[in-house]
Amino acid sequence: MYYSPIIILLLAVVIFLGYRYFVVSKKLKNKNSELQDLQNSTELKVQKNQEFISSLSQELRTPLYGIMGLTNILANEHPELEGNKNIKSLKFSGDYLLTLINNVLQVNILDSETIEFDKKQFQLKELTQNIVNSFSYATENSGNTLDLEFDDEIPEILVGNSSILSQILMNLISNALRFTKNGNIVFSVNLIHKKGSINNISFKIKHDGNEISKEDERSIYQEFIDIEKVKNSYLGTGLNSTIVKRLAKSIEGEIILQNNSQAGSEYAFVVDLETVNHKNTGSNEISGNEKQKALIVDDNKLNLLVANKILSKENFECTTIDNGFDAIELAKDNSYDIILMDINMPKLNGIGTTKRIREFDPKTPIIALTAVDVTQLNRQIMQAGLNDYILKPYDKSILLEMIHKHIQN
Repeated sequence: MYYSPIIILLLAVVIFLGYRYFVVSKKLKNKNSELQDLQNSTELKVQKNQEFISSLSQELRTPLYGIMGLTNILANEHPELEGNKNIKSLKFSGDYLLTLINNVLQVNILDSETIEFDKKQFQLKELTQNIVNSFSYATENSGNTLDLEFDDEIPEILVGNSSILSQILMNLISNALRFTKNGNIVFSVNLIHKKGSINNISFKIKHDGNEISKEDERSIYQEFIDIEKVKNSYLGTGLNSTIVKRLAKSIEGEIILQNNSQAGSEYAFVVDLETVNHKNTGSNEISGNEKQKALIVDDNKLNLLVANKILSKENFECTTIDNGFDAIELAKDNSYDIILMDINMPKLNGIGTTKRIREFDPKTPIIALTAVDVTQLNRQIMQAGLNDYILKPYDKSILLEMIHKHIQN
């Protein structure tokens, strides 16, 4: 059979193109497979990193909780030490270290689209005053003054995420202290406007230090820092704009920054906070003269001591235990008004302990005291039957308010 040269040429071209298509397709398939493997490997690394940071945060929080708790107990039991510089230094270091730990933790979780931040009642004036007090030692050593101006039109009790709000404000104030020497920092809190139960509030920090350069706005959590530059700064880092802006966005707030090289810098955080609708704002004091019974479960002896000291002063008869199995037996044999439950315990953790207690006691309020990233455990905590949780290190007044709320219910 005779084939013309044209047909032969066409057949050769078809065979060549088919072969090339086969080779290219195979290469593309291999590349896709490699990219998929790389993506899976990257996602696994990200997940491992997040787990590591959460675990590290917990390990840091646990001893910090003990340090801060004992410092507060020491200050409360010995009022004569209120002005002691060593106590002030210890309190400031604890508060500031907690802010740094929270910053790292928030960087780890803010990218998750499933995160839902809880809103709780808190006293805004008390929160801002505590923040200013925590910086008292820093101002003494830098020759600065830090003054709080609080608008009396702001409602006493508000609803919002006080933890993230505190982180933002401490970052902004620490930045002002960094750029001010022998100067003045004014921290003013003002009600801009109110609509229904929503209060639009401005937290403004003004200082007469240097202006903030673009370089100094870079976040230390994403870029290296100049060690020599840090050595010349009391607080070590400038305005961590990346983390602060992300924190602000997470609670639907806004950071406004204004620089003036001659007059210093002024920046503000603006956010909406809700007013408590009911009249009863909840006193932290437990009513009645009869002692109420509390079971405190924690594998850390120092944590047990701190919680016991706090509740004993509030007319509680406390029983402390360091493991879940004994806690179950105590709950079976005794009637408690409140149970405080550590989450991360060996052998049987707080979630497992609570599940077993709920099998025979569905009513006693159980509050989780945890250093674990609760955003990852929120569903497990609620499914186990825990009524509420508070993150270590916690504020004494917030803990007592939470206990009061659940006991009254």
